[in-house]
Amino acid sequence: MTLFFPLSFEPVAELPDWLVILLFGIPFVGGITLYVYKTRHARSWRKGIFPQSLKPTEDNYLEAYLALGAKLMLINYQESKEKIQFINQYFNRYFPKATYNFGDSLLFSLKYPIRTETITDWMKMHLKDEGSRSQIIYFLTGLALINGKMNSSELNFLKQINADLDLNPDNLAKIIAIYAAYSEHRKEKETKKSGSVSKKYAHEILGVSKNATQDEIKKAYRQLVKLHHPDKFATGTESQQKMAAEKFVEIQNAYESLIL
Repeated sequence: MTLFFPLSFEPVAELPDWLVILLFGIPFVGGITLYVYKTRHARSWRKGIFPQSLKPTEDNYLEAYLALGAKLMLINYQESKEKIQFINQYFNRYFPKATYNFGDSLLFSLKYPIRTETITDWMKMHLKDEGSRSQIIYFLTGLALINGKMNSSELNFLKQINADLDLNPDNLAKIIAIYAAYSEHRKEKETKKSGSVSKKYAHEILGVSKNATQDEIKKAYRQLVKLHHPDKFATGTESQQKMAAEKFVEIQNAYESLIL
């Protein structure tokens, strides 16, 4: 037995105008809202503002480092190739789990330089202790000293960032001394020599005079321990822990070279 079904249907009643608008309007408005939300940080960045609403994640710390690094690069762009290599190696070492696109982020930071105070304000909001804030100075100093020296404009930039982060001026001097001591160690390895930190750099690292007494040296060392000992970063990010550990090695070496 063959069955036949009608091919015609009752016409569907027209939808009310308000429902049509609702059905098509919600996805459109939703799409626009999502686009605005996704690009809100980029719009702030183009105006030279580091978004204060960013959470203190590993990726966002890295972006802050990169933005300040780009500003430093623009001061002496002739050394940009070496500085790009330094930044890439630095981030691969200390931010191995970051998901950023290094090339795109650097180009964006160079094209749209950030007002430095918006970065330092964000860092002070999330990094309450001096030891954590000084790590950005450590990074920038290494970048400025890529060829073993820095010009006056770079030094002034470092001084300004150091001050904006509410760090003591001696903090920058000690970090520069740490890099000088590290450079000396590297040369000793290349010439197959070994030895402790020279007393010149040791005094500068600890921030004491050449005529400092043993008690003064111990006091200066204890103060640095309170700021930079790796245990203080036990709850910090992996990058903060690595930087603190390596920096503290030079502080320890300096102390051991002066103490009797």
